[in-house]
Amino acid sequence: MPQIIFGTASFGMDLTEFQDSAAVRSLLKELQDLGIHRLDSAARYPPLKPGRAEELIGQTQDISGSFLIDTKVYTNTMTDGSGDLASEAIDKSLLASLQRLKRSNGVNVLYTHRADPSTPLEEQVIAFNQQIKKGRCQAWGVSNMSPEMLERILRLCEEKSLQKPSCYQGDYNLVTRGMETKLLPILRSNGMTFNAFRTLAAGFLTGRFVNNEHSGTRFGADNPLGKFAQQLFGAEDLHSAMRRFTDEAKSYNQTPVEVAIRWIMYHSALGDEDAIIIGASKAEQVRETVNIMKKGPLPEELLKAVDDLWSAVKESRHSII
Repeated sequence: MPQIIFGTASFGMDLTEFQDSAAVRSLLKELQDLGIHRLDSAARYPPLKPGRAEELIGQTQDISGSFLIDTKVYTNTMTDGSGDLASEAIDKSLLASLQRLKRSNGVNVLYTHRADPSTPLEEQVIAFNQQIKKGRCQAWGVSNMSPEMLERILRLCEEKSLQKPSCYQGDYNLVTRGMETKLLPILRSNGMTFNAFRTLAAGFLTGRFVNNEHSGTRFGADNPLGKFAQQLFGAEDLHSAMRRFTDEAKSYNQTPVEVAIRWIMYHSALGDEDAIIIGASKAEQVRETVNIMKKGPLPEELLKAVDDLWSAVKESRHSII
């Protein structure tokens, strides 16, 4: 079964429980009790308060110090990413992250947050390898990057005898399975793992959005990511398919959320070396997710409903990774 990582994008974000070090410390203790010992963060988390998530992790160093921590190079989404992965930018971002995290021994994995279209790939690859040599990270990884660009990076690493990225972080859930077609074979042939995020499709798979129940969800107008989430999951074919799937799940006394969580844990393309990144706006959601995972595989008849859902939206969503 895949490993479980907790995603910290909600640390310091408005409308979440995790506003201060006391709340974060309490959550980290809960994660330890649940057997989760790895955190995923980024220099730009939370989106409207970049760096605050890492600060909160650093402020709880007495307990967070026992976790493996992954982070990402800073990116400003007001730009196209040009210059993000220049050698100096990577160096500056990671040093700032280590200071906020209070990690003198470096981080586990340092990710690109997205592709940099202007900095030469060789400079990018060498820069990540330099951070590994300096002991600031154990490995490096990529996120939000096309399979074509990843292949170019892997070829470059082989040609220059440089360390390849060890993992890819990307979208993967019941309505976002494009990674299975082209990306996953590339990862497998190069010894890379896949860490799946948005496993509940930013909350879309709760079914509340398609029923116009926006308030209090990530799709709400008061949520910092509300407009982005609505755009990402606003297609009519997706909504129609989701309504059918919800009815099918209910006929087997299952919620869409339960199906989504048990599917990615037991029936997806993920293997033992891969991971699922779970997120939450309150601690109770973490406990609920782990308890659902403990229920085991889904009944065979529900797997057909899962495949029917993907077949219905595959044409419009196959390129999302």
